[in-house]
Amino acid sequence: MTVFALFLALAFVAVLAAMSWRAARGLPRETRLPMQWGFDGRPIWRAPRDVAFSFTPVLATLTLLPTAMVSLLGPLESADARRYFGVLIVMGLAWIGAHALHLRLVRGWLSRQG
Repeated sequence: MTVFALFLALAFVAVLAAMSWRAARGLPRETRLPMQWGFDGRPIWRAPRDVAFSFTPVLATLTLLPTAMVSLLGPLESADARRYFGVLIVMGLAWIGAHALHLRLVRGWLSRQG
């Protein structure tokens, strides 16, 4: 069960990394991208391209891998295992959704920059 949980967590991280890689193509390395927006829709702060696109995959790794390794603590009953994998899947999908939103907002900001 632990191997499958680790595989699942790493699959989510791989999807996030692929999303970042695809978004970074064609952008110069020195480009500074928005990381957070204010209520007025303007960026509050920016980060270099590589930092901006690796931020979410790194945070996801720091949450998904420890969650996947919880099954090392002991055997899970079938009901517990279903909840455990449900939580892991919801977490992974939430990270993908948050990253997709950030990338969409960055694309919109870049298109408005000219």
